[in-house]
Amino acid sequence: MSNALNSFVSFLADGNTVTTKQARTMFKVENVADLAYRARNEGLAVYTNRVTTSRGEKTIAYRLGNPSEQFSKYIESGHIARARKTLYRDAIEIGRAHV
Repeated sequence: MSNALNSFVSFLADGNTVTTKQARTMFKVENVADLAYRARNEGLAVYTNRVTTSRGEKTIAYRLGNPSEQFSKYIESGHIARARKTLYRDAIEIGRAHV
């Protein structure tokens, strides 16, 4: 893993959430979505959430979650694309439950 990816994962593993703007500054990267993508390819359950800041701006925030059993099965069998689809579907279902 690269230094930026290690820092990103460590930050999230401490229970933190980071917005796109914060991550660009903290980890000195332009493409934060790529960091999340690479972390997912390592088998980590990085969730992407739409949030509204205290200023009323809509943005994206990333957090580390607990992978579902199906996600873990796909990762273990080497089906990375299927694992990501499972992760996205789980995140959407969680978002709908909170509405």
